[in-house]
Amino acid sequence: MRNLSKTFRYRTGWFRRQTVEAVKPLSFTLREGQTLAIIGENGSGKSTLAKMLAGMIEPTSGELLIDDHPLHFGDYSFRSQRIRMIFQDPSTSLNPRQRISQILDFPLRLNTDLEPEQRRKQIIETMRMVGLLPDHVSYYPHMLAPGQKQRLGLARRADIAPKSHYCRMKPSLHWICRCVRS
Repeated sequence: MRNLSKTFRYRTGWFRRQTVEAVKPLSFTLREGQTLAIIGENGSGKSTLAKMLAGMIEPTSGELLIDDHPLHFGDYSFRSQRIRMIFQDPSTSLNPRQRISQILDFPLRLNTDLEPEQRRKQIIETMRMVGLLPDHVSYYPHMLAPGQKQRLGLARRADIAPKSHYCRMKPSLHWICRCVRS
């Protein structure tokens, strides 16, 4: 990431406009196997930075590179195979009308060439990897405890590509400690 920044402009009257620099120019390099935690006060730009990385909002300036490939705003096919979001409240990102198997199968169908049986095996293996039981595939999200929903969110990201980069919105101290240990 090189000199990535975001400035918001909004009206404060008929002819007046105000600008807020949400993220000042920021650069860093993250290599495979490395972990980076972005920590800051409320309003310091953490969520804005995460949204720019995920492609949810367009940066004002700078560039984002993955494996020397520039990511442009709107280039969702390349980005979605490499960057995954894990939200603080997983309940809001899980479709309550789908079984866990459907939730985990959808990204595999979109991003891989696996046959249905291979996808099923991949889903079971990923669930075991994050500490969920194979029986959970027939559950609906509301049937899971909050910690299990968080693991499901992680499983949804972990089963796509081994080179994916994870971005977690508002990380807890527990999550940061787990990342540092690994």
